[in-house]
Amino acid sequence: MNDQNGHTELMLPPKIVQVGRQPILDRHLHIYGYELLYRSDDANTEAGFDGDLATARTVLNSFLEFGLQRLVGPHRIFFNLTRIFFTDLQPLPIEKNRVVFEVLEDIELTPEVVDGVKKLHNDGYVIALDDYRFEPRWDPLLPYCSIIKVDILELDLDAYKDQISWLKAQGLILLAEKVETREQYTHSKRLGFDLFQGYFFAKPQTLTTTHLQSNKKLLLKMISRINDPNVDVDEIASLVELDPAISVKILRFINSAAISLPRKVTSIHEAVVYVGIRRLRAWSTLFVMASMDYSSPELITTSLVRAELCKSLTEVLSIGQPDSGYTVGLLSTLDAMVSQPMDELLNDLPLPEQLNDALKTHSGPYGTGLQCAIDLEHCQWLTKATQTVPVEQLNSMYVDALVRVEKLRSELS
Repeated sequence: MNDQNGHTELMLPPKIVQVGRQPILDRHLHIYGYELLYRSDDANTEAGFDGDLATARTVLNSFLEFGLQRLVGPHRIFFNLTRIFFTDLQPLPIEKNRVVFEVLEDIELTPEVVDGVKKLHNDGYVIALDDYRFEPRWDPLLPYCSIIKVDILELDLDAYKDQISWLKAQGLILLAEKVETREQYTHSKRLGFDLFQGYFFAKPQTLTTTHLQSNKKLLLKMISRINDPNVDVDEIASLVELDPAISVKILRFINSAAISLPRKVTSIHEAVVYVGIRRLRAWSTLFVMASMDYSSPELITTSLVRAELCKSLTEVLSIGQPDSGYTVGLLSTLDAMVSQPMDELLNDLPLPEQLNDALKTHSGPYGTGLQCAIDLEHCQWLTKATQTVPVEQLNSMYVDALVRVEKLRSELS
C-alpha cells in the first residue's frame, strides 16, 4: 500500500456500521453460517477517497464494534473481500476458525491476488469463490479454496454435472446460492451441493395452494387465540395443554437453568404466575410454529429477529402495542412454514384487522415495522420503511434484536 492510500485508510471518518446477514444452511437445513451483508455511502465521498478500502474497513469495523458472538452466535460468518484485502491488508485480526473470505467474481486474478489468497489459505483461513461459473480462469485459486459458491439462477446445473462431480472429488464444498424454491433446493441437493443460501430460507415463500391438514388448522387456531389481546390466562393455558408435546416443551424451557426460577413449575397455569402472560404468549406461539411440518430452524430464527425488531420499532415510534408488533414479526414466516399463501392462511387465522393488514400487505402501523425488518434482512438501509428511524438508532436496534434472539436460541437449546 502506498503512503497516500495508507493515509486515506488511517483517516477514514467515523462510519455507521450497517449490519445485515443471510443464513447459509447445510443439507439438513441446520445453520452452517451467515453471510454478512453491508452497504456503504463511500461512493459519495470526496474525491481521492478510496471506496474499495472504505468498504473493506466498514466490514472489518463491524467485527471490531459488535463482535462475532453478537452477530452470528457460534456460527461461521462469510463476507466478501475487496482486492486490497488480498494484496495489502494482511494479516487480519479475525478468528480464523469462524470466518470464510469470499473472492468476488469481478476481482482480476493478478499474481498478487493469487499470492494473497494462497497466503491466507496457508495461514489457516477458509476461502470461498463467489459466483463460480465453471470457467478455467479460476483454476489457479482452486488449490487454496475450500468452498465454491454457484449462482444457480444463472446456470443450468444439469449441464455441469461432470464439473460438479470433479469439484466434489477434489474435496471442495459446493454452495448453491440464490435458492428461491423448494424445487431448486431439492435439485441442487440431488446434484451434490452441500450448502444452501437464498430467499427460500430467509423470507416467506409464495407457494402453490395446498389443503391444510386438520392438525395444522388446530395449530393455526391456537396461534390465533393465543395472540388475541382479549384472551385470558385460563384460555391460553387450556389451548397450550391441548398439545402435550408443546406443553412439555414449555415446561422444560421454563424449568431450565437458563430461566432460574425459585422452584420447579408443574403446570401451564402456574407458569403464568412466574413468567407473565406476555412471555408465555410469545413462547407458546414460538413452540406452536416450531411444530409445523415445514418449519426450518432458520425460519424460526428469522421470525424471532423480525418479532424483536417489530416490537422495538413499535415502542420507539409509538405506533401501537409492542406485543402486537412482536406477534406480526413472529407470524410473518407462517406462509413459508405451511406452504400456503399468506392471504389464505389469514382466513384460517382470524386476527385483529391491523395485524391482518400488516401480514397481508405490510400496511398500517405494524406493517411499517415488518417491512423495515425485511429490508434490514437484505441490508437495504435507504427504503421508506427504514428511514422512519435514524440509521444509527436502527442499526443498534437490529443488532440488539440479533443478540436477544441468539440468547433465546441458546436457552431453547
